Amino acid sequence: MGLIETVVGRVRAAVARWLERVFFGGAELAFLSTPAFVVVLVAQNRYPDAIPIAGLFALATGSLGLALFRAGVVDVGDWPRRGELTTLPLRAFHFSLVFLLASAVIGAFAVDVVGSLWVAPVGGVIQPVGLAVFPTVYRAVHGEPLARPAVSP
Repeated sequence: MGLIETVVGRVRAAVARWLERVFFGGAELAFLSTPAFVVVLVAQNRYPDAIPIAGLFALATGSLGLALFRAGVVDVGDWPRRGELTTLPLRAFHFSLVFLLASAVIGAFAVDVVGSLWVAPVGGVIQPVGLAVFPTVYRAVHGEPLARPAVSP
C-alpha cells in the first residue's frame, strides 16, 4: 500500500468518524428536545415560515455543536457521554428549553418584532451557544464533576 492510499484511508476514516459524531449529536438533540417540539408544532400555525427556518438552523448547528463539544474540539467543560442516564433528565430539560428559545421564540421575534424572516437563522446561533452552557448548568445543579465524561483527560 502506497503513501497516498494510506493518507486517503486515514482521511476517509476521520471523515466517517466526524460524520458519525454529527449524526448522533443531531439524533440526541432531536430526541431530547421532543417536549419542545410539541410547543413548536402548535406555534408553527401562527408563524408558518419563521419557526421552521429557525428550527432547522438550530438543529443543524446544534448537531454540529454537540459533535464539537463531545469530541473536545471546543472546550466548554466536561460533557456527558450520550448514554449517560444520570444526566438524562437535566439534558432533556436543558435541550428542550434551548431548542424552544432557538426556534419558537426566535421565529416569533423575527415576525412580530423585526418583521423579517432574515432574522430566523439566528436560531442557528442560539442553539449551540445554549448547548455550550450545559456543563455549567450541570455543575450548578449537581455540584459535582461528571462521573464518565465524553472526553477523558
